[in-house]
Amino acid sequence: MQSADLPAVIKLQDRCYATELFEPADVVVSRFKNCAETCWVALYQDKLWGYLFTYPSLAGKIGALAEEFRPVAAADCLYLHDMAVSSDARGQGVARALLEQAQHYASTQQFRTLALVAVQNSSSYWQQQGFEPLTETTPEQQLLLASYIGQQAQYLQKIL
Repeated sequence: MQSADLPAVIKLQDRCYATELFEPADVVVSRFKNCAETCWVALYQDKLWGYLFTYPSLAGKIGALAEEFRPVAAADCLYLHDMAVSSDARGQGVARALLEQAQHYASTQQFRTLALVAVQNSSSYWQQQGFEPLTETTPEQQLLLASYIGQQAQYLQKIL
């Protein structure tokens, strides 16, 4: 992902997510600036087909909606914060390619886990990709999941 991609990324985010999940443009830009090496796009004929924002984190650490990325020095996990695929690109393997990029990066960094918060009834998709729900959550984790208003947000992880 390049800074020039951000306007198209923000437009795609707005098209793919429920209103209560929209994140302000300044938050998106800040995330890119803080973790550019772990943010990827899928392009076809110069058109944005999809994107993935990730950042190094700790397994079990849940990021609240619209929270700034705070990468940790002793990360053991690559947190997949936001992935969206254009309706024009559905069924073309874009999500799979972005996820493979994230897994490859995580393995090069010797991270043991990929993690995410599933929203918009996407848990079954992520489980098909090998992610499993965290079986027990702390009160703090439950509070962070509740920041995804109007969603039945679920923390999932995949051991690499």
